[in-house]
Amino acid sequence: MNRSPRHIHGFSLVSALFLLVVLGALGAYMVSISGTQHFTTLHALQGAKAYHAARSGTEWGIATALGIAACPATPTTLSGGLSGGDLDGFAVSVTLDSCTSHQEAGENYNVYEITAFAQTNSPGFGQPGYAARRITVTVTNAAP
Repeated sequence: MNRSPRHIHGFSLVSALFLLVVLGALGAYMVSISGTQHFTTLHALQGAKAYHAARSGTEWGIATALGIAACPATPTTLSGGLSGGDLDGFAVSVTLDSCTSHQEAGENYNVYEITAFAQTNSPGFGQPGYAARRITVTVTNAAP
């Protein structure tokens, strides 16, 4: 007496549907991870560009401040030779935050505190591609 295999029909259909659902969910998860990785890389790159734009601003600010003979009223926005064309879409503002005159061993020198703030030209905190960095440096024109 052989039973016919009729009552096991459809088992392969259930397992195939289960596999399709599981593989579809894994595929959707992988696409989500890929998108997150793309935006993370974009933000890291924009952050590095913002850092280097701000660093360029501090270097330019140092060169400008060291050319000032007497301390100006502070804070002072430094303007002039820093242009946005070479900064890859970043606006940089450079400020002379403080300047103090000192005398030591018969020598006069100044101590400058300079801040550079770089951000993308289209600010929008939380917007894709937006990045900003602020760097503050202290320098002096004292002879070594």
